Amino acid sequence: MNELARCRLSELGGAVVLCATHRLARHLRANHDQAQRAAGLERWTPLSALSIDAWLGQVTDAALLDGSLAAHSVPRLALSPVQEQVLWDQVIAADGNALFDREGLAAQAVEANDLAETWGLALGGDAGEETQAFLRWRAEVRARCEANRWLEPARLRGWRIRCIAAGAGRLPARLALAGFDRYTPQEIELARVLAARGVTVLQLELGRGVEAAAARVELPDRQSECRAAAAWAAERLARNPESRLAIVVPGLAGLRDALAGALDDALHPQALAPARAEMVRCYNFSLGIPLARWPVVDTALRLLRFAAGPRRVAQADSAKLLLSPYWSAGGTALDARARLDARLRELLPPVVSLVDVLRVARRLRTRGLPLAAAIGHLEALQAAGAQFGKERPSSWAGVLSRLLDAAGWPGERVLSSHEWQAAAAFRETLAGLAALDVVLGRTGLAEAMRQTARLCRERVFQPQTAGRPTVEVLGPLEAAGANFDAVWALGMNDDVWPPPPRPNPLLPAALQRRAGSPNAGAEVQLEFARAIHRRLLMSAPELVFSWAKREGDRPLRMSPLLAGLQGAAAMAPMPSPVEVLAGGGQLEQFDDRWAPRLAEGEKPGGGVGLLKAQAICPAWAYYRYRLGAKALMEPVDGLSAAERGTLLHKTMERFWRGRDSVGLSAMTTSKRQLAVAEAVVGAISAFNDGRELPLSPRFAALERERLARLLLNWLDLELDRPVSFSVLACEQSVEADFDGLKIDLRVDRVDALADGRQVILDYKTGRNLKLSDWQGERIVEPQLPAYAACAAVEAPVGIAFAKVREDGCTYVGLGAEAGLLPGMKAAEDWPAMLAAWRAAIGAIAREVRQGDAAVRIADEKQLRYCEVLPLLRLPEARAQREKA
Repeated sequence: MNELARCRLSELGGAVVLCATHRLARHLRANHDQAQRAAGLERWTPLSALSIDAWLGQVTDAALLDGSLAAHSVPRLALSPVQEQVLWDQVIAADGNALFDREGLAAQAVEANDLAETWGLALGGDAGEETQAFLRWRAEVRARCEANRWLEPARLRGWRIRCIAAGAGRLPARLALAGFDRYTPQEIELARVLAARGVTVLQLELGRGVEAAAARVELPDRQSECRAAAAWAAERLARNPESRLAIVVPGLAGLRDALAGALDDALHPQALAPARAEMVRCYNFSLGIPLARWPVVDTALRLLRFAAGPRRVAQADSAKLLLSPYWSAGGTALDARARLDARLRELLPPVVSLVDVLRVARRLRTRGLPLAAAIGHLEALQAAGAQFGKERPSSWAGVLSRLLDAAGWPGERVLSSHEWQAAAAFRETLAGLAALDVVLGRTGLAEAMRQTARLCRERVFQPQTAGRPTVEVLGPLEAAGANFDAVWALGMNDDVWPPPPRPNPLLPAALQRRAGSPNAGAEVQLEFARAIHRRLLMSAPELVFSWAKREGDRPLRMSPLLAGLQGAAAMAPMPSPVEVLAGGGQLEQFDDRWAPRLAEGEKPGGGVGLLKAQAICPAWAYYRYRLGAKALMEPVDGLSAAERGTLLHKTMERFWRGRDSVGLSAMTTSKRQLAVAEAVVGAISAFNDGRELPLSPRFAALERERLARLLLNWLDLELDRPVSFSVLACEQSVEADFDGLKIDLRVDRVDALADGRQVILDYKTGRNLKLSDWQGERIVEPQLPAYAACAAVEAPVGIAFAKVREDGCTYVGLGAEAGLLPGMKAAEDWPAMLAAWRAAIGAIAREVRQGDAAVRIADEKQLRYCEVLPLLRLPEARAQREKA
């Protein structure tokens, strides 16, 4: 195809243009119209630019009307992509693959079928197991198609080309191909057929024809790249508001949200206000998001899932549904539903039934929460979903709509423009179920719901907006043929550009590489990326390529395609939304680290957790323990780590009540096992009394075995202690006063040694226990040091973590002398250590009393279990450090 004559858009005359993408066709038509208007023409002929499949369809449809194509030779139905996917899905399921991801497997099979047809792949019988399965499925798909006179899209294209070769249809005198980086055998055959019928086939030159002045920029991470690109766009538009800019992103779907946030911060900070959330932007994404991700549609799908599968409801689904405003009553009912969600997380496992949800909801309603409307709608949904048998998809469209009406979807309040458009698109998708009648037949509610959800995931939706954007955000392929004043290409790392190979797993990889089909191998991807790269260099007079040095903890490398470019000057940091809103005004900064001081006699909750949080980050302590903010619980199967720890503490307390080392040594193995079993049974029984759903008999038996094994392993270590002891207290609570701050301390166990001296123990099941957590001015594990430091009469002579784990029990501790416990280390100066602890904890207590609530962090890894992490505004802090 390289021998095709080349031409520019202005030289086309009345030629038809066949484009590689629909977007390029729209772009060429818009450019043509703009050029005609700029030339002052009042009337002109629109440019005929469209995709190959659209043009082939026009030609064969016209041939059918003019009689040059016999009606009996035309397929009864040209399957749509949706119908084809369902057909492959059915065939794969009938072949015994119901346990696999059928949707994913069907999508791979559709792609494999298209590759085989488009690239002329000769698949032999000596292929591997996966290819043999594909050939078996393809034979069945074709048999069903031939029985019904259907054609799937891949073979439909070849059939249309053969019709034209046989003389069907009226063809233009000239035809140009645009935007093709490589030609498939099918496209080459089309060009040959057209030339044989006297059509002059040209190749349209895209771009400016002159390579841009390009430079590269390296940035710390992906977020920094997004902010830099947004700042660049803001600076360019400030210089010339009429500029046409593009931001090109390989893998746009993964960076879409981060880039949208950065562009809003730089160009539209007013959009932070809820009332302006849907304001018209000066930027536009070429890629929408799946319809299923729009909140109003997501709510509809969750309601339908409740109706289709009321016996198994994931709490993750029920939580998002309860917190959604797009069903049932709004207003104060939303707060009540949020409280219901919090209670469900505390009481129920990750997978529940609709009956469980309704039971807890009714109980909370009797306590005054306004949940009547939500309960009524869920009951109506439950009743409606149980009354249907099998129907055709066209009938299910109406049924599903009525189910949503029964649940009060899309809510009471008036929808915004974007919400209304998304809801309308969802109703169109429901109506589109009728197209599946011919391939799906009669089916149940669960299958109708599955097909609806799949259609919503596959449909990309973007609300209509007014005006032409000045900043376009595109993928590399979509930027082909466009002309801009400047382009920023971000994400140019070697792991995404060139794109990594992704050969179809159902076809022989070697066969795909030999054919040079898309994604077949590294050489194919490199050639593809080079072609796109050349196009980008022709698309604007100025280009900036950026790449990120890290993604989380993973180091990244620059794309090899940037190797010959010069490094650009450092980019100016992006102003904050507040700075953009202030414009030229003077911003006043002030230190907001101080919260109100504690009132005289005020006693905050949290106990030692307050001291720990204050030591790690004062803002954490303020938000969590003074304001009472906390993260919602995450339901888990069985027991959470905290619940397992509670059971261990209860078991230890019951076992050691009234016992000492002498009694332990005197016990025979069988008596020790019996005493352990009694302690475990008692602990589990007490634990079950406080649960909404008691542990199942089987799970309780497993937990008894685990606890008994754990405690017996621990007792082996206790028997090796060099000094006899008695247990003075278990789970003892005391009120401590540190520099005027009164807090409640609870210690797991206090042992008295033979000489009367005391050792304090804290049971831990974690793996990483370090003595360094007790050192320094900010003690991050203050429970034992605090208890030791507040001793009113006699200070302990040692403190230790009692590490109780099945992979090894041990003590990790410090004392006045070594050997008080197995493995205990001696402090250089025990009294000085106690004094240092008192001073350090006293200083932390003063910070709490004075209201120190600064976001001050020595090591962000210590925030791993922080319940109020979003309130610490760490991304803002990182952005400020970038500007410093």
